[in-house]
Amino acid sequence: MYISVIIVNYNTADHIRNCLKSIYGFLNSDTTEVIVVDNNSTQRDIEKLSDEFPEANFQFRKVNDGFGCGCNFGAGIASGNYLLFLNPDIILLDDSVLELAGYLENNPDSGITSGLMVDENRSVLYSFNEFPSFEWEFYQLIGFGYKQKIENLVSKKEIKENIIFETDWFHGAVFMIRKSDFEKSGGFNKEYFMYYEDVEICFNMKTKSDKKNVCLPSVRVFHHTRSSLGSESNDNIYMFHIHRSKIIFLRNYPVLKGLLLKLMGILYTVTRLAILPFWLKYKGQKKNKSNQLFKILKLYLSSSYVDNSKYEYIKS
Repeated sequence: MYISVIIVNYNTADHIRNCLKSIYGFLNSDTTEVIVVDNNSTQRDIEKLSDEFPEANFQFRKVNDGFGCGCNFGAGIASGNYLLFLNPDIILLDDSVLELAGYLENNPDSGITSGLMVDENRSVLYSFNEFPSFEWEFYQLIGFGYKQKIENLVSKKEIKENIIFETDWFHGAVFMIRKSDFEKSGGFNKEYFMYYEDVEICFNMKTKSDKKNVCLPSVRVFHHTRSSLGSESNDNIYMFHIHRSKIIFLRNYPVLKGLLLKLMGILYTVTRLAILPFWLKYKGQKKNKSNQLFKILKLYLSSSYVDNSKYEYIKS
């Protein structure tokens, strides 16, 4: 059993350092290789880490074509039987991620395994869910009930009692898949820049390969959030690409279901535009928020805009 750990970096060298320290502190380098794929970071401090961690395989790309493409590149040069994808802002707390490989080895009907992400207080974070549905979109549309649904997820009985359970998808910050299954699935969809590529590969594993996506609650890692985004202005990046990527994912659904879910997205955006003049949260930011929402609305109304806006807010 040989594991390839794949980490995609974009301007997160400090997180990468802490992540690598935790990996080499808990995992045996004889059975684990670490591949760090740099997606053409504008901050070049990542280059110094290759000297600090000579045992890691640093790959410096000349393009930033998105998280999934970076992962695909890393998987393409990986020599492990199992691929463990980690975000730079993950810190291992022990060697329990090895249990993910052990589970896959003993359960051929399982496709992807993951554990739980926790914060500095060791509270469980949102990292898994059902595939997009009318129920979840409704809660987002009306603006309440969604947080309670998340709370119900992260406090479910299986987590409290440490019982292995199936779920639809995992956050791409930490999950493991056989390299053979990854290759058969075609890897991550390169049409995404960020977000939902993890949801889609889990969808393909469950619906096309007929394999289970399984969570092992005993496996826990620490996770920072949105380390590559950072500044308030980059909320534009997050909001644009989370909606763009969801629209791309909905293409996996039957046409009518996809259209109805897109309609709910349109209603979500229009209602936010309508209340924006009275929205105290965005006082002093309303022009930027208005532009942001109009771009999101354009995504829901124009498939060609979706197809041609992979680098929106990314390349100027």
